[in-house]
Amino acid sequence: MRLIAAALNLALMLAAAPAFAGFLGAVTALRDREPPPAPLATYPLWRALWREEQVRPAGVSLFAAAAVALALAAAILAAALIPTFTTALATAPLALLPLVVGLLALAAILPLLALMEAGTMAGGVAAGRILGFFCLASPALFLALWALAQLGGGVMLSGLAAPGGAGMPLMPRLLAVIALAGIIRAAPATAPMPDDTGRVRAMALAAAALARLGALSLVAALSLPLGLAGEGQGLAAWGIGLLAWLAKMGAATVLLAALRPARPPASGLITPALVVATLCAALAALLAQAPLI
Repeated sequence: MRLIAAALNLALMLAAAPAFAGFLGAVTALRDREPPPAPLATYPLWRALWREEQVRPAGVSLFAAAAVALALAAAILAAALIPTFTTALATAPLALLPLVVGLLALAAILPLLALMEAGTMAGGVAAGRILGFFCLASPALFLALWALAQLGGGVMLSGLAAPGGAGMPLMPRLLAVIALAGIIRAAPATAPMPDDTGRVRAMALAAAALARLGALSLVAALSLPLGLAGEGQGLAAWGIGLLAWLAKMGAATVLLAALRPARPPASGLITPALVVATLCAALAALLAQAPLI
């Protein structure tokens, strides 16, 4: 059953990634008062890109394609470790929070390195800004995730459905969520896609969508493990966990679109939102070690 659950968990993440990207684009368009695209149009779009003839711009090496492929592989590995509807997965012994976060970070950083290697002005500047922001936001991100993990029972994601996981103290959990929201708010604009066409571009889109979906699923599992089926629970618990995960992802997508500014700041990586996020994350980490009251 654990092997079947792991296969279904990974298949669910892979199948939901295009729909998540389309739904996020539609919600963002509605926020900006623009005609929303069809949420399910990403499936035929990615399939057409995959079948399209590969055209590599002059002067671009194979490093970009290799980096994007490795980013997609890292995102898939992270998706296999992140619990969606149950924690009773065959991959549970490997589901350590530092490993999952590291894989998600690789999935986000490798395409940026490919953009910098391409040598274009727009891609290099955008990639440099995102990498700089990642360095500044890493302490707050680490403290927020660490606090949620400590409140949920440790760095093993397989223990999130344990009794009391959903009854963690409210204040440190709320502060950690506020810190993560501040990081999202302060993040610079998304980097452009690689200039390559065909499969490289399809892999870049898939890696970005799967990494975002994995990050949201991880935060949802850490901050609100309600609905996650535990060890020994049957198909009914799996179904409840699936419905809970879909509801969480729908709400998280709307919040993600609402938090991201329509025009991120063009200069200055240290913003008030990042300062607030760092303070909230540090306070959440301190309260997570305090005795339960």
